[in-house]
Amino acid sequence: MATNGRPAASVDPDVALAYKFPEASFAYDERDVALYALGVGACGADAVDDKELHLVHHRDGQRHIKAIPTFVSLFPNKNSNGRGIINVPGIHFDASLLLHGQQYIEIYKPIPSCASVVNKVKVAGLHDKGKATILEIETTTSLKDSGEVLCMNRSTIFLRGAGGFSDSSRPYSYTTYPANQISRISIPNSTPSAVYEDQTQQSQALLYRLSGDYNPLHSDPMVAQVAGYVTST
Repeated sequence: MATNGRPAASVDPDVALAYKFPEASFAYDERDVALYALGVGACGADAVDDKELHLVHHRDGQRHIKAIPTFVSLFPNKNSNGRGIINVPGIHFDASLLLHGQQYIEIYKPIPSCASVVNKVKVAGLHDKGKATILEIETTTSLKDSGEVLCMNRSTIFLRGAGGFSDSSRPYSYTTYPANQISRISIPNSTPSAVYEDQTQQSQALLYRLSGDYNPLHSDPMVAQVAGYVTST
């Protein structure tokens, strides 16, 4: 039953894991690559910065601009409705309580500045955390013409209010990848050898969303307040 006007949340792992996602084909070009670079702050402090200008402009033509490797983090958006919400049968939740928890990326070859690609998608993890569910969606992207695998994204989605679907003494946990896939990094207890400070522009989230991440949590103050976040000016 829904509470506080929110839709009821439920998780059926058998249904979710049995689902076969449709492939998603799409194309991108140099404009998309440049727009993403601007959205993450390229040339934000200096419009003619030699170290960053090649990410948005090239004197020999736009096809020569370089794609920032994390540009591929946009590819999973093509699996969803543009708001970071992917439809997985068996998983029902309040979209206003969704959080993007982590993005794991593997890149297998240089990212071209324009290409036609295909996404293949699967559930890579599903975990009952009591008050929330963690859903991991794995997206493998290949070049459409050659079939060469370009990259893999694993998106970790935190679904608040959707947990508690299993026995609390033995909470449900499913994963398709080894636990030691990501090596742990020990942070030394010492003074840093270098310090770099940067500042995002106040409108940067509004620019970034034009690359395809239309989650209103980052642009609509009313949505942010409903989700429990305090907005400021």
